[in-house]
Amino acid sequence: MKVSKPLLAGIVAILAATFVVGANWYRSREDSTASNAAGANADRLVRPYSISLGPDNAPVTLVEFFDPECESCRAMYPIVKQVMSEFDGRVRLVIRYMPLHGNSVYAASLLEAARAQNRYWEYLDIVMLRQPEWASHAAPRPDLLLTYAPAAGLDVEQLRIATTDPDIKSRIQQDQADGTTLGANRTPTFFVNGRMLMQLGYQPLRAAIQAELE
Repeated sequence: MKVSKPLLAGIVAILAATFVVGANWYRSREDSTASNAAGANADRLVRPYSISLGPDNAPVTLVEFFDPECESCRAMYPIVKQVMSEFDGRVRLVIRYMPLHGNSVYAASLLEAARAQNRYWEYLDIVMLRQPEWASHAAPRPDLLLTYAPAAGLDVEQLRIATTDPDIKSRIQQDQADGTTLGANRTPTFFVNGRMLMQLGYQPLRAAIQAELE
């Protein structure tokens, strides 16, 4: 049977329109599912005690499940700082702990203790910079962590005492439990407005943030 060109064009147009509608419906459903999942996990992503950087009302919340002894976390650290600078005021960074190495809990405890002296981010910079020294695979030297404290403006004795605070231990344990529930079984694991970032690196992180802002 011979089909006229106008009829054929009409059929093609109808099929194309049906595909577009179907694709949009599927995308909408997928976005809705992801949004619902993010909402359901909101309490596990950010706890009231969580340390954060950036405006509380920023349109994008970037949650990082982080291990101070992790080499990949160190590699991503300057990338996160760069992206935070590029999207200044539009991104809130929240740090959660996922201690997976031998000295990670101790390092995280020191970082949390530095919060009491309002020098968290200054100390974190040094801990990350000097990670190859204190977290060497061949000969780790966690004792060096306290020697870095004065450079961050910290009182060493206060820092030492604060690490024994049971609240700090409880926070780290809660972070690890939340991370496990959310599937953050490796470090670093990032969530951008509740969506897990599937690939590490500058471009994937920047693209995910940009997509949320659009």
